[in-house]
Amino acid sequence: MARTPSSTSARPARSAAAVTTWDGVVSFWVVFWLVVGVTTGYLIWQLTGLSAGVVDAGQALNTAGRALQDLSGTPVIGERTGELGNRIMETATSVRAGGASATTSLRGLAVVIGIAVGLGPLSPVLVIYLPRRLAWRREVREVSAVLAGPATSATQDAAVEILARRAVHNLGLRDLLAVTPDPEGDLAAGRCRSLARAELGRLGLATPASWL
Repeated sequence: MARTPSSTSARPARSAAAVTTWDGVVSFWVVFWLVVGVTTGYLIWQLTGLSAGVVDAGQALNTAGRALQDLSGTPVIGERTGELGNRIMETATSVRAGGASATTSLRGLAVVIGIAVGLGPLSPVLVIYLPRRLAWRREVREVSAVLAGPATSATQDAAVEILARRAVHNLGLRDLLAVTPDPEGDLAAGRCRSLARAELGRLGLATPASWL
């Protein structure tokens, strides 16, 4: 009775078509959250207009205070207006400092929240998807390099056998049984070309003409 490796039932197939589909989904996810992050940061940055208005109000108070100080030399009312002008200018200084501080804080908050909103949802892409995608790309390049190398009989037979064993390990159970009902028996008997072609198909690579 044919025996199939237990790993084939527990490990789903990774095909070139599936990788392409996931690339599209992940690209959309990345672009979407980057746009959301930039938009969020921009809207918060726009709030600095409110603090700029506070700074302008402080400048207006400062002008009024200076005008009252200029009246300090006027007989009878000069002393009172001078004192009032000093108080108004002190208030104006405090208002302008508060407005400038609020502007700085809002800009910093806009940057931090924009980055958090934009990059937070992308952490699974950076931590999980990207390393696996790079590993897949490296795997395809390695196999492509072997196929493009000198096609001696020994190297070709070795490549076919290795690819067949990788097919047994990588293909899902249904896909594997669609290739052969006895994967291990085929490997033991040296019937490896069908499995090797299936592995190349999984990687999105064309079968060399010498294998046909």
